[in-house]
Amino acid sequence: MSHTIDAIIFDMDGTLVDTERLGFKGWDLAGDELDAHISRELMTSFVGHNEPAVLQMLTDALGDADLARRLFDLHWEKRRELAATELEAKAGALEAARALKAAGYRLAVASSSGREIIELNLSRVGLRDYFDEITCGTETEHGKPAPDIYLLAARKFGVDPAHCVAVEDSPNGIRSAAAAGMTVFAVPDVIELAPELEVLCHGMLASLAELPAAVAALDAPVCASAPSAVAPAGESAAVPSTANADA
Repeated sequence: MSHTIDAIIFDMDGTLVDTERLGFKGWDLAGDELDAHISRELMTSFVGHNEPAVLQMLTDALGDADLARRLFDLHWEKRRELAATELEAKAGALEAARALKAAGYRLAVASSSGREIIELNLSRVGLRDYFDEITCGTETEHGKPAPDIYLLAARKFGVDPAHCVAVEDSPNGIRSAAAAGMTVFAVPDVIELAPELEVLCHGMLASLAELPAAVAALDAPVCASAPSAVAPAGESAAVPSTANADA
């Protein structure tokens, strides 16, 4: 079956894998060890940014580049330890990936995390084999919200970004995918999305379980349309209202 959508490109942290909450624990544990605690608000501001951006934000907050580096690295050590036993896929992630691959779509990940972490986390939750390509935060000079990572992900498939769907949870990720010219579906995680972000999205999903039907409806000109559970941007959707996050 032919499709007008050439690829579906997912963010990882907070979208496919429930890493953000582990990140909070990692920051707290590292802060305890180094006596360098940071606020939940600052943690939230890291979401969607790559390592250089987070380090700069951390340095600005702490006033000490060396301490920022040590805190960042130790937080990742703690986070990896937690992930070994506590990491889970986001609700509906496995079902959505399985259904979209069965429907013939090419799937990719475009994440601000490093490649080793992406591969490890996707493998841990049983998602790695569903993805044809991975683009990581170290592959582009400018991280999200710049469009670079999504443009590169489309180039790896040799497709027009306008024929790609992006799936995101964070403000920076939504801005990045929209700036790349992709059709964006948002599945909010730990940050409530402001109205100006919702208008950048084709639709808001309560969970990834709704994604296959939403994609089928979007691809309706050449595929049989399935009933869509997606809420149009600007209308009500199940959006978490906590304000915690991580890089």
